[in-house]
Order: sequence, then structure tokens, then C-alpha cells
Amino acid sequence: MQTFKKAVAAGMMIGIGATVFLAVDSKIAGAFFFSVGLFLICSFGMNLFTGKIGYVLANKNDPNCAIIWLGNLTGSFITAGLVRLAKPAYAEKALTMAEAKMAMSIPAVLITALFCGMLMYAAVENYRRHPGEISGIFGIAMCVTAFILCGFEHSIADMSYLIFACPGWAEVPRYLGFLLLVTVGNGLGALALKYLTD
Repeated sequence: MQTFKKAVAAGMMIGIGATVFLAVDSKIAGAFFFSVGLFLICSFGMNLFTGKIGYVLANKNDPNCAIIWLGNLTGSFITAGLVRLAKPAYAEKALTMAEAKMAMSIPAVLITALFCGMLMYAAVENYRRHPGEISGIFGIAMCVTAFILCGFEHSIADMSYLIFACPGWAEVPRYLGFLLLVTVGNGLGALALKYLTD
């Protein structure tokens, strides 16, 4: 339950980051301020799937990454769902993003998710080595900004965008399939960079 609670909190923080991105007109500013989500997650020790999956083998899946993913989904649903009620205009912008994501080929989704996974592992590992220091904070901001500006896919951020965008229950299976594909790519990217840098 503690693992799940910290994962819900992390999903909510990424939901806030996604809201910032939808709220601003400047893509660069939105990408930069999205990093507030990962900064708070690392600072408070919350459980983010893309921050934990790189360590899944070394830590023998402790904490459980499947539980973390479900907790992140729950947190994303809470934040994006509530903000969508308060700020329905964000749903229109998110729908445009969702349509572009759904048009991607499977290889494109996996490739962009893989490189996002690498950047997320790098951000978290750098912060672990420099907790609370300028270099650790700067690393988070740079890695998050980079993956967004590159158009790489982040499974938990995509949860928030797709919840913002979802026009009805009919789209849920397609959106869920996309999220699972991104999740696989994120995991492979994180594990690959850990292997290459250990």
C-alpha cells in the first residue's frame, strides 16, 4: 500500500507537469516547467515507473514496478480528470496531441519511448548521485526538457495527456494499447542505459 500511495502521488505530480505544458503557449517553456513534476518526485521520494524501472533487475523488483505503474495511472487520472473539469480548454489541445500519437507507427512509438526511458534513467540516476545539489536539479530539468522537445514518448506523461484528451470510452482500448507500448519502450531504454553505464 505504501508503494501504491507514493506512486499515486508521483502520477499526480506528472499530471501537474502535463498541465503546465498544456497551459503555456511556448513549447520550450512548457517543456522546461514540466520538469517540476520529476523534481518533486525525486525530492520527496515518490514512486515513478520511469524512475524505478531502470533498477528493476538490480533491486529484484522492489518496489514492485507493476504496482507503481497502476499507482501512476491512478494519480494521473485524478489530476488530469479534475483539471479537465476545471479547465476544459486543455482537453482540446490534448486531443490534438493524442491524435498525433495515435497516428504513429509501432516502431516509431517504441523508438521514441526507448530514448525517453534513457533520459529518464539518466535524470534519476544523476539526482541520486547529487541529491539536492544544483547539478542534480539541473540534470532533471535538462533531461525532461530534452525528451519533450525531441518528441519522445513518456508513458506516465502520456497517461495524463490521454486522460485530458479522451473523448469517450470507445477510445480507451486504443489509448491503453498505446500506453503499454510506450511503457515497454521506456523500460527497455532505462535498462539499456543502466547496463551500458554500470
